[in-house]
Amino acid sequence: MNQTGAQPPAGTQAIRRALGILRLLMDEDGELTLSAIARKLDLTPGTTHRVVGALSADGLVAHNPRTDSYHLGPGSILLGQAAQRVHGLQLALPVIQRINADTGESVNITIREGHESVVLLRAQSTLPLRFEQHPGARFPLYATASGKAMLANSLDAESYLASLPEQLPALTPHTLATRDDLAVELTETRDRGYSIDNEENVAGVRCVGAGVLDDRGLARAAVVIQVPTVRLPEDRIPELGALAIEAAKEIAPFLPPDRLTRY
Repeated sequence: MNQTGAQPPAGTQAIRRALGILRLLMDEDGELTLSAIARKLDLTPGTTHRVVGALSADGLVAHNPRTDSYHLGPGSILLGQAAQRVHGLQLALPVIQRINADTGESVNITIREGHESVVLLRAQSTLPLRFEQHPGARFPLYATASGKAMLANSLDAESYLASLPEQLPALTPHTLATRDDLAVELTETRDRGYSIDNEENVAGVRCVGAGVLDDRGLARAAVVIQVPTVRLPEDRIPELGALAIEAAKEIAPFLPPDRLTRY
């Protein structure tokens, strides 16, 4: 029952279970058996079988009879491709692929969902030393170049800061210590036009990002270049910052307003 005391619409629970299974399979590199899906989502075997069966009937989930496991099906690929067209990502992809080719480094387009930065599109580095990541990966806003780039160009930066504890949870030894430190960094990000993650989210990885801005100057997304720290000395950061800014400007016309970021 929700806070108003009203019953949720009929079918809500089934929809949530189906979405939970799709998200679980989206985060898996391989496949999962029915029992593994049930265990991870705390569902009964019967419920899992019914929901997976319905998703399979529509092609969103597919069965591998050799392993008796399930993975995302062709229908999910078509759905994802349609979403990319709707959100202009098929036009943005060549931009980040070009930066990836020019620098040799990984490049992301990210969006904001609440207090998290979510990887939407990625051009992966092919160099032997690189940080592996995939679309759908989520990270706290305060510890990422993408989060800082979007927060620095948002309407709710102050309320977001107020929602944080005074001492920020440390993800690495380099994570910003306090919300006051973050406030200072957001100001610096606005002033220079790009953000920096100095091993704050993942040890050994530096990132540089820029907000993809609408005509009001508000960030709808961010472009982020990820580099192992050993390949990114501090004197090279402005160079990559300029690349991120230019890429964000090039991508901005492709992304429809008010569709991507969720505060």
